[in-house]
Amino acid sequence: MLKKIEKAYLLLEENVEMLRCPICHGKFQLAAYALKCENNHTYNLNKKGYVNFLQTKADTEHYTRKMFEPRRRLIQAGMYQNLLTEIQKSFVSGNLLDVGTGEGSFLELLEGAGAKFAFDIAKDGIEMATELDTESFLSLADLTNLPFADESLSVILNIFTPSNYAEFHRVLTENGRVIKIIPDRNYLHELREVYQLPVDYDNQAVIERFKEEFPKNTQQTIDYTFEIPENLRQDFLLMSPLEWSVSEERKKFAKENPPKTARIHVQILIGIK
Repeated sequence: MLKKIEKAYLLLEENVEMLRCPICHGKFQLAAYALKCENNHTYNLNKKGYVNFLQTKADTEHYTRKMFEPRRRLIQAGMYQNLLTEIQKSFVSGNLLDVGTGEGSFLELLEGAGAKFAFDIAKDGIEMATELDTESFLSLADLTNLPFADESLSVILNIFTPSNYAEFHRVLTENGRVIKIIPDRNYLHELREVYQLPVDYDNQAVIERFKEEFPKNTQQTIDYTFEIPENLRQDFLLMSPLEWSVSEERKKFAKENPPKTARIHVQILIGIK
């Protein structure tokens, strides 16, 4: 059985031309378990099977296993399956990038028609993603300076994560597409209610900005309720950054009265370059 670093190396052998140096934007060549550009900037494959392209420190304080592990259990229990089914319908042939992949479960559950790439700024997320049996090249990378070559990607997944449209336009092939998922006003409203956070919010400005960037676009509403298995109700309380701003008293109340359902109310935006 291949080690993680060996699997990652084989993926790089087949796809090294898809990458570019974040410092000088030069082409990479594959060295001994490393990427080296024409100006000798070198990025090593570590034993976990990913590359750290960041020029700054990775996030090790906010998005950690404490949040990613409960999220993974809920994703793998089917909480987002209806949404993922709709996303899958929008795929086209070619290479795929998952922006802000977190712990990687969304990417694992989606079938691409080309090579898969994914990155995040959270070290725990990427290290957890390497634990999954998915054929994808993983990295720590900066959304504002993607380590991918011009016009190298056919599909960009942007699920509940920030965007950088200048970089998206640069790396997308002609007629490539961005699939952006944004929460609508009732998304996870049960969690907001139990934490006494505002339930009614508006992402219309995000939608309008997306449509300005991609005049060729479609929009679809997804709205359903997931019945949370009893053994995962405490996980639901911990799967989101919403928990970070809540008082200990309110967390105690929520733990004693966990929601039994989760509302998945989102917009699927598809923009074509």
